[in-house]
Amino acid sequence: MRLAAPGPPTLSKFYRSAWWVIDLLYPPHCAGCGQPGVRWCQECRAAAKEIHQPVCPVCGQPQTGFSLCANCQTDAPRYTALRSCLFFSGVVRQAIHRLKYHRDLGAAEMLSEYLVRKYQTLDWQVDVVVPVPLSSAHLRQRGYNQAAFLALPFALRCGLPYQPSILRRSRSTASQVGLSISARRENVRGAFTARAPLTVGKKILLIDDVATTGATMDACAAALLHAGADSVYALTLAHALRREQQV
Repeated sequence: MRLAAPGPPTLSKFYRSAWWVIDLLYPPHCAGCGQPGVRWCQECRAAAKEIHQPVCPVCGQPQTGFSLCANCQTDAPRYTALRSCLFFSGVVRQAIHRLKYHRDLGAAEMLSEYLVRKYQTLDWQVDVVVPVPLSSAHLRQRGYNQAAFLALPFALRCGLPYQPSILRRSRSTASQVGLSISARRENVRGAFTARAPLTVGKKILLIDDVATTGATMDACAAALLHAGADSVYALTLAHALRREQQV
């Protein structure tokens, strides 16, 4: 197992200290349950369900065995591997919704710890961290990219370069919620472009909040590889079970 290198001490400590000051000025509430005084309480930490093996070795979909899942066997994604930290349910779903839709940006700094711990268990050699981008319209509407608020503290803690400008979303897409796997892939096909001078020969790690089918990561990987990237890995905070797996 290769442990992540420690992040640049000054930048990483400054980032964490900045949130400590913000918490003093504006007392936080737990992103999972709303308990005052903390951003992620012990009860919600205990309730968050972590994803363990076995998973599909490529798309990271939880399953009963270690072989490739049926989808990866028939239509392999362009990324090398995707892994997720938590199941997208319960307090984790609530925390991500608060991060995405209620401007609970402090939750991202706490939740990024799961990304760091997961990365430390993986034998991935990457050169740069890139958040999955929002479209310009969604960015103007929301005011921030939640994936970036997860990716930045992760990169600082792991001592990896953070370059959000490498990838951009070149067109808006419909919501992926409720779409089939094939419809999701078609929805995001060609939706991303990458900056070739910054990608050539690089092993790139994509960061996002939630994965379901991996269609968005696949579209991002296609753009990065087309621009000359050597390989693309993907890491998300949570993984939503596909409809056929839900009970």
